[in-house]
Amino acid sequence: MKKLHLLMLITFLLIFSTQGWSADKIALTTKVRGAVSLKRSHEAKFKQNVTLATTIFNNDHLKTGKDGYAALVFIDDKSQIKIWENSEMIISRSRVKKAISKHISMQIGTLKAEVSPQRKGEFVIATPTSVASVKGTTFWAIIDPVLGDVFYGMSGVVEVTNNASGAVIVVGANETGTSTPDGQVNVEQTREGSVPVDEEEGQASNILKIQMQNKQGDIKDIKIEYK
Repeated sequence: MKKLHLLMLITFLLIFSTQGWSADKIALTTKVRGAVSLKRSHEAKFKQNVTLATTIFNNDHLKTGKDGYAALVFIDDKSQIKIWENSEMIISRSRVKKAISKHISMQIGTLKAEVSPQRKGEFVIATPTSVASVKGTTFWAIIDPVLGDVFYGMSGVVEVTNNASGAVIVVGANETGTSTPDGQVNVEQTREGSVPVDEEEGQASNILKIQMQNKQGDIKDIKIEYK
């Protein structure tokens, strides 16, 4: 079964590379389990058809159930996000000349991001409470529209702006930032045992590297981690 999934992924990437890079193609799934549903921007309802190597297009709406989990890799720079259960978000991107900005509108849930350095564009997570701007870092985001947001910095920095007050905090490595609906923000040292556990981290894995060339002759390497 594992070899079959890997073959499907390789086939998908080869087809993708011969067709070029559509401006609407943002990411693809590298792992999915449990209840994960997807609603395309032009669709009215969610469909539970998310599998390994599902393409994520601009303005796709992703939702996980109580046992859902999905890992995505962004095509342009290999940034990764892991989405845990009971999460909901819209994933989009914009391009201005050569700068590509990624935007995650996250309504609720838990996310871990490993963001590659953004040379020209931005990586932004917008919630009902805050806007988090990321240049290149690893962090957790726990989003609750009633209680507010919690950001755990693992490396690099995350700049968080509270929507109600406009207050700004910078969350660094081993720091915890909070932002509440009433406009309060705070940064403190992360307490031992408070960071969520990434059960996928440290497990045996393999790296699949595919070289892709579009119709203009541009070449990109993409690495896919699979388990």
